Amino acid sequence: MRRGSKLANGGALVADRFLLDTSAFITLTDKEGGFERVQHLLRAARRGEVELHASFVTLTEVRYILTYDRGEEKAGRISDAIRKFPVAWHHSDDALCVEAAKVKAAHKVSFADAFVAATAQRFQATLVHKDPDFDALKGVIPLEALPPKTGGAVPEV
Repeated sequence: MRRGSKLANGGALVADRFLLDTSAFITLTDKEGGFERVQHLLRAARRGEVELHASFVTLTEVRYILTYDRGEEKAGRISDAIRKFPVAWHHSDDALCVEAAKVKAAHKVSFADAFVAATAQRFQATLVHKDPDFDALKGVIPLEALPPKTGGAVPEV
């Protein structure tokens, strides 16, 4: 059951249910711009202040990206750690396949992104991402874009 929205310090309404896309997890593991936001959401979820969700597709994408970038052993360790985050992982079922097909047919998004978006719709969650392909879904699902990848490392503060 949705708990409702809360007022942020600036008085703006803030959703209490979020779905983290693959790019949000990679933002965290690579400490890209926006990783502080993902950390904040994870900490808030541990305190029970927000709900965090993720699609089964993200498990696969995170694993293959990390395997490519860092090798199988390190990808396995990071993937295992991610699975312990306070995130509800959602797998496909017939109804989700139908909804993902509708998203894919109506919008220019990848097959994987269609499942991510359909999962966000199912849980009425704000999709946290840095994938510009999700711009095609503005007005369809709530979106929170993280800063785009700049190609450089985050400077130490």
